[in-house]
Amino acid sequence: MSEKTLNMEMANLVCRFGGEKVLLDLEEEVVLPSFFDSSMIRTYDKTSYFFYDVEVVKFEEKDGPVVCVAGRFIKDTTLEREQIFDRKKGLVQDSDSMRSSPSAIFLLILNNHRLIYVKETKDAPSKETFRSTLLNFIRSKHKQFINAEYERKKEDSDQKVTKKSLYENYPRPSLDLIPLTSGESIESFVRNYETLKYIEISLSDRNDENDNDPFFEQLQKRKDYLGSDKSVVQHRNSTGLDKERAISEIGEATAQGNQKVKLNGVDSEGDILRGNNEEFQLRKPLDGLNKTPSKAAGKLYETFKSLIDDGLVKIPPTSQKAKGIVASIAERLF
Repeated sequence: MSEKTLNMEMANLVCRFGGEKVLLDLEEEVVLPSFFDSSMIRTYDKTSYFFYDVEVVKFEEKDGPVVCVAGRFIKDTTLEREQIFDRKKGLVQDSDSMRSSPSAIFLLILNNHRLIYVKETKDAPSKETFRSTLLNFIRSKHKQFINAEYERKKEDSDQKVTKKSLYENYPRPSLDLIPLTSGESIESFVRNYETLKYIEISLSDRNDENDNDPFFEQLQKRKDYLGSDKSVVQHRNSTGLDKERAISEIGEATAQGNQKVKLNGVDSEGDILRGNNEEFQLRKPLDGLNKTPSKAAGKLYETFKSLIDDGLVKIPPTSQKAKGIVASIAERLF
């Protein structure tokens, strides 16, 4: 068992294959293999990133099963030094290296695409590194899927099949990770501004869910209707925006993890102060978290549910389509 207090972070993981398909549409062919293929390693210089101890876990709820992917995300690297400081000799040339493998435990809830992320060590990889690594793996598996479909249809179909047509039916994946925010953290951060000059709210692609806020739901629909890659709402006033109303606006925009927010202004010292979802994300302290991801999953999921019950996390109802796919996953794997 872990003896130190760890922080549980949460985010909305938005995986899309073009404008129509989302994570669950290719869960069996692309998404789950990206987690379970132990040969998948992302390497930069002397640093490697990979998933380990990955298992699918299931929880039973009144309206159906909840299926999650639990595992560990590892950064395997070599720390190097060239010199050290000696109080008698000053800087001394001293080359040395040390292996280091910081890690994080994660739980991805397939029903609503929410990611629970717990850094186990000081230098654990960030959620953004998790996102970029998973995207790398998903794109690799997607390419394999397209190639396999091409070979299968070339043999089984009388109609001419091209990889271009397959990519049109199953577009290249995109992956976004938007931190879930805390109302208290938003208020605390905004109050650091002497003058809040600028707010930008970017509408991100969503999973198969609606936004609980009617204003942003309508904006999302207009974005989708126009086929827009990026749509933003901007509020700007060089003499200062209303901070009280800004706190409310930012809270509504970020409640479900569907929008990204950027802030700009100056603090009481006149220094430029910028902020985004990362600065006011929700963190929940945890004690006694089991070191085995599949065993830690229960506590992570129950803690997540308690935050929903307390109103600190807002989750839209799971669509009937998502419920059906998750039920089939549960039947297939359990």
